[in-house]
Amino acid sequence: MKESVIRLLLFDFFEGKTTSIQRKMIEEWLTEEPNQELFYRYLDEWESERPQFGPDKETALESFRSVLAGADKTDAYTPETEQERPLRKRQWLWLAAVISLVAVGLAFQKQILYKSLDSGPGKRVTHRLSEGTEVLLNANSRLLVPRFTFLGNAREVFLDGEAQFKVTHTRNNDRFVVKMGDRYRIEVLGTEFVAFSRARGKRVFLKEGKVKLGLPEGRQIYMKPGNLFVSGKNGSYKMTAPADTRPYTAWKEQTFYFNNTLLSDVALQISEQFGMQVRIADTLLAQRRIGGIYKADQVDDLLQILSELMQIEVIQKEDHIELAIPKP
Repeated sequence: MKESVIRLLLFDFFEGKTTSIQRKMIEEWLTEEPNQELFYRYLDEWESERPQFGPDKETALESFRSVLAGADKTDAYTPETEQERPLRKRQWLWLAAVISLVAVGLAFQKQILYKSLDSGPGKRVTHRLSEGTEVLLNANSRLLVPRFTFLGNAREVFLDGEAQFKVTHTRNNDRFVVKMGDRYRIEVLGTEFVAFSRARGKRVFLKEGKVKLGLPEGRQIYMKPGNLFVSGKNGSYKMTAPADTRPYTAWKEQTFYFNNTLLSDVALQISEQFGMQVRIADTLLAQRRIGGIYKADQVDDLLQILSELMQIEVIQKEDHIELAIPKP
């Protein structure tokens, strides 16, 4: 389609005037990345021409539920007149358009507004954001950043994995916010810290500056240089000031730092770093401990070290690796 035609179609969509077939066409059209950028540009243009627009999603959804609930109340049913039917039809079309707009908006919001910076298994990647902040992504990590530029007075990104941030202080003192899921957020002006956000919990180590850490249920913690924040799946957390910070920064040099570490925890780190599941069937073997600092660019490097140091067998399965005690 011509760009002028797309513009008119999208403006109709933003105003809730499109049909279900047109909305389906837009949804399919948005699966191509260049079109997502065009969508965002037209959305920005449309909103700039209508600054007062602000759909009340909750009210629309509640109205929609009320209509559905009312449709089931046969005892309260009264026949519609010929004059009422067109009005009722327009109400349904309007509600359907609002619900569709909300659904599509939620589905494509991050995809449209943000681009994904990814690092593969065993690979670290360095990025410089548009305002100068340097980010070093650990392996198997993802950072969502604004597709074009930061808007407003908050520079907001989303982290899934682990990364080191060297935040640039801006002339307007714009905050830098890292959202880590589960309502955890880091808020800073200019500082250096390492953030960890994976399935087993959250972790923040502050090297320089100060940060405000937002926790679930609205709690806030202010961190100082040298502070380490650690939380688990159940939401419990603790703040310490470890004398040895290497366990939280060794990954930057592609090294593994073990200090009397359980083999089961080593297996978890391998999974996080290299995207490869490691299983230990023997519970006694899983409780063995290891210490030392080991350079490992590839998963085989670390597995070889474990095999030789701990006298264990590495077995390659179809979809995972198994660590076992050698059979006599």
